[in-house]
Amino acid sequence: MESNDLPFHIMIVIVSMHPVEALAKFQCVCKAWKNIIRDPKFIKDHFQIQAAKGKDYLLYVPLDRTIERAFTLHCDETFDQALEFEIPSEFRDMSFIIIGSCNGVLCFTDANSFGSTVYLCNPSIRKYRTVINPVFDGVELSSRGDVDFALGFGYYEQTNDYLIIRIAILSDEEDEATTKIEVYSMVANSWKNLEVDHFMWERIELKSEVVMRDSVHWKADYRDGDEGISIILAYDMGEEVFQQIGLPNYKADGEDLVEHSGVYKGNLAMFVFHQSDHFSWHKNCHLWVLNEYGVVSSWTKLYTVVIDAGVVTPIMFTNNDEIIFEDGECDLTVCHFESNVISYLGVEDQGYLNFVTYNGSLVLLED
Repeated sequence: MESNDLPFHIMIVIVSMHPVEALAKFQCVCKAWKNIIRDPKFIKDHFQIQAAKGKDYLLYVPLDRTIERAFTLHCDETFDQALEFEIPSEFRDMSFIIIGSCNGVLCFTDANSFGSTVYLCNPSIRKYRTVINPVFDGVELSSRGDVDFALGFGYYEQTNDYLIIRIAILSDEEDEATTKIEVYSMVANSWKNLEVDHFMWERIELKSEVVMRDSVHWKADYRDGDEGISIILAYDMGEEVFQQIGLPNYKADGEDLVEHSGVYKGNLAMFVFHQSDHFSWHKNCHLWVLNEYGVVSSWTKLYTVVIDAGVVTPIMFTNNDEIIFEDGECDLTVCHFESNVISYLGVEDQGYLNFVTYNGSLVLLED
């Protein structure tokens, strides 16, 4: 049987089994293949096939600003370096802060002008997009000096769209704060202003650490009179509403605890620890898991792990039931919760400050 005698759907399946780098080149074969590979449904199906293979990576950006600077991929099981993707010259001098990673698409901003300009990129296929700044009522908020931003990035499967959520907190001369919510759609390549009545949250962390259940999550405080109550703030990308989730009651674990949110075995989780500040006098750290999403009473402490060098900066939860953090001896460390095994990552140049989970895809190919 000739290849062109194959049924079309069989041909699609065969093509979709190839890796991202090969498909990017296959576009040159003929117009029909180019149209197939750029089709949004094919891009989505291809990513699901590749992700099902279970080959995940951790991506980081080195802090050194040399001409050789590159996105680096490490195997998320062995932490060995696997691939490098060159960073375009116009971004090499940037102080990267990666806001999030979804289906092979990175969202990042410059630390020196956090949130003022946001970028999207797919390093696997070398595609980049500078997101236009929104203008509402004739005003571009990023041009104002009295505004602070919190950012989130997520994928909403129902519309096959990638969304940037930008929370802008504006201060006036009386130090009164006004909050504006802006949501960017990658498909529409445009922003919209989200009207929210009585936005009661403040001290929102700069970037979201958790995306799950079609929602983007930040740690924040809820204003209750003069008191600020620590909670998790969630933005539902489908309903376009905010809700809050209470934190676990971990008073018995000690005072002055620090929390880091993540996902553990598909559930919202909190890593709770005493920040060691390079002193190891607090070794016990705790993992709390929300067994039923949104139900505060379902928070359960699953593990207490002993980390001799203490924790200074938590970095991220991995897909292998681990957490990466900087310990009190300035080493980048990995802790597996179930086994309580501690190991060292061995990544140089402290690029771990921009670690995210990553899987290659064809998203942004149609740009």
